Amino acid sequence: MPRHGDMAEQLMAWRNKPEGPIEPVKTNWSVIPANDNNPEDVADLGIERSWRITPSVGEIMASVATHDVERNDDGQIVRIGKLRFSDGAQTERAYCYGVDGKLVQYDARMPTGAMLGTRDKPETQLGGTGHTERSTVRSNSYFAEVFDVEYPEYVKAGKRRTGKVLMTQAEQLSVLASEPWPEIKMCPPSLPCGTERVAENFVGMHKGKKGESGAIAWEDIAMARVHREIWDETVRMLSEKDIETLDAALDARNLAEVAPGGHRRTAERRAKRELQAANDNLVAARKIAAA
Repeated sequence: MPRHGDMAEQLMAWRNKPEGPIEPVKTNWSVIPANDNNPEDVADLGIERSWRITPSVGEIMASVATHDVERNDDGQIVRIGKLRFSDGAQTERAYCYGVDGKLVQYDARMPTGAMLGTRDKPETQLGGTGHTERSTVRSNSYFAEVFDVEYPEYVKAGKRRTGKVLMTQAEQLSVLASEPWPEIKMCPPSLPCGTERVAENFVGMHKGKKGESGAIAWEDIAMARVHREIWDETVRMLSEKDIETLDAALDARNLAEVAPGGHRRTAERRAKRELQAANDNLVAARKIAAA
C-alpha cells in the first residue's frame, strides 16, 4: 500500500538476500584490446583476406603436361587439357561504373588467346578459420595437459566397437552372486570423447564475443562469497522472532497478515512495530558483520 512504501523499501534487503546460484555480472571475457595500437597507425589499414586465383599454377602445368591441344578452323589454340582459350568471340560477365556512379554488369569480350573461366578476387577474411584439424589437436592437447591425462582419442560413430554382450537382469544378478567376481578393470583417468573437440564439454572455459559466454569472472565469485559470509553472520545475530516477522512480510498481502490476531487496525499497528524493530535489528547486524 502507498502509505507503507518506505517500510517496503527498507525490507528489500531481506527479500534480495544472497542465496541460491551466483548470478554473474560479467564473464572473464575482456573487451579491452590486448595491444597498444595507435588508432592513427591503423586508420588506413584494411582487413586482410585470402586471395583466390584459379586455375592455379599447378592446375595449369597439369593441363600442359597432358599435351592435349585443340585448335579451331583458323589454327587458334582454344583448349589445352582442361584449359579453354578465347578465339575473340567469347564474352564473360564483368562490372563497370555507369554514368550515375553505380556498378553495372555487362558482357566483356575476351581478347584472342585469353584464358576463359579464370578467377582472381579476394575471399574469406584471414584469421580464425574455424575448427581445423590442427586447431582441434592443439585444443585437445591443452586440456590433456591441464588435467594431466592422456591425449583423448575420438572414435567416430561408424567405427565404434560392436559386439557388446547384452545380459538380462537375471543373468546380471547371477554374475554378481557368483564367486569369485569377474575381474574389475579400472580405466585410466581420461577426458570425455563423445565429441571430436574436448572443449565442447567445458562450456565455462569458452570465450565468446561480447561476453556472451565464458566462465563467471573471478571478481564476481569472490564478492559473492564475501556477501554470503556477511549475510550468514548477520542472520545468526537475529532472533527467531525477527526472522519469522521478516519471512512473513515476504508473502503477506497487507500489514494485518504479518502479525494476525485481534482487530485489523490493532494487527496493523502491531505488525508495523514488529517490522520496524526487525528491520532495525537487521540493519544493525549487517553493520556489525561487515565491520
